[in-house]
Amino acid sequence: MKNLVIFGATGSIGNSTIEFIKSCPNKFKIIGLSARSRIKELKQISETFKVPYIVVEKEEDAKILSSSLNYSAQVLWGDEGLKDLASLDSVDIAVIGISGIKALIPTYYALKAGKRVAIANKECIIAVGSFLKEIAKYHKAELLPVDSEHSAFFQLLQKEKKEHIEKLIITASGGPFYKTPIKEFSKITPEMAVSHPTWKMGKKISVDSATLMNKGFEVLEAMVLFDFPLDKIEVVIHPQSLVHGIIKLIDGCYLMHLSSPDMKIAIAYALNYPERVKLPIKSLDLTTTKYLIFEKPNFKKFSCLKLAYKVGKLGGVYPLILEAADEVVVDAFLNRKITFDKISYFLEKTLNEFKIPSINLKDINETLEFHKKVCEFTENLIKKSCL
Repeated sequence: MKNLVIFGATGSIGNSTIEFIKSCPNKFKIIGLSARSRIKELKQISETFKVPYIVVEKEEDAKILSSSLNYSAQVLWGDEGLKDLASLDSVDIAVIGISGIKALIPTYYALKAGKRVAIANKECIIAVGSFLKEIAKYHKAELLPVDSEHSAFFQLLQKEKKEHIEKLIITASGGPFYKTPIKEFSKITPEMAVSHPTWKMGKKISVDSATLMNKGFEVLEAMVLFDFPLDKIEVVIHPQSLVHGIIKLIDGCYLMHLSSPDMKIAIAYALNYPERVKLPIKSLDLTTTKYLIFEKPNFKKFSCLKLAYKVGKLGGVYPLILEAADEVVVDAFLNRKITFDKISYFLEKTLNEFKIPSINLKDINETLEFHKKVCEFTENLIKKSCL
């Protein structure tokens, strides 16, 4: 039996992981959970599994949770709590379901402790993915992707030699506004943007999906995770969300990863790798799948995707700058400080105007501090525009 910790236990990845664990209680044991703010939900999950270690963000929440649990557990809090939970000797696998750069803390320390890290967080890979891969290699840890697209590539690339692969093709549903005219973008509300046609996700990633920024981040991730150059990574719109990744081979053949749009598939693969297990999900019925659509994205309409390719060419800390700015800009949109059509505007403005200091991002504290500076810069840009 493998001991598991889930960072971001109350989010969509955390919930899907827990659903999967329930289907195979003799294979995995949850010994640690973390959550930022959904304390009641975290308490319920913790009591269900009698989890011995729990981490919350605030000290007051830790005190409340500790005194209200119906069993005895060690309740930690803050960044130190994340670090301690990730570093536990008894942990075999860490699932990273936290969104945002905060996930860098448990990711780094879990890899440093030689764990298998099943990561669904994009920000860490975009910011310092190469560094994390070095840490994993040095400490004989594993960094395995959990999001559906990169899990698809991870599986497909094991079957072919790298020199035989001409291109990686990332699929995108197109989000809720793929057919919406660009002139209507200024009228899009946060409620409309978080209503994804296929996946049930958090608000931030749902907005990123609506702008196709999410696909841009996935392009940047693929560059790092699989060591592929930018010009060999393509995005296509695939509204059915059944094909999660495609590789084009040099002889003209295409290999596709096709499955139901259920995150438990990618999670189960990362937790059980290199084995596969039977899953309690509804299998895809190919006889009812009458057609598969693939279309080119409109870079003019979805300029966030274009920005991702731009920073991919620039390299260095530019991907991190784009990711940090995006956190601020999406939050501003969700809080109705800016309109949907201004998201790409403020991202590009940050990229063009932020002064980059001489910095070596091979230290997580420096990375977090640099990320904070970019966020503050973008926040000031938005504040000035609102005066």
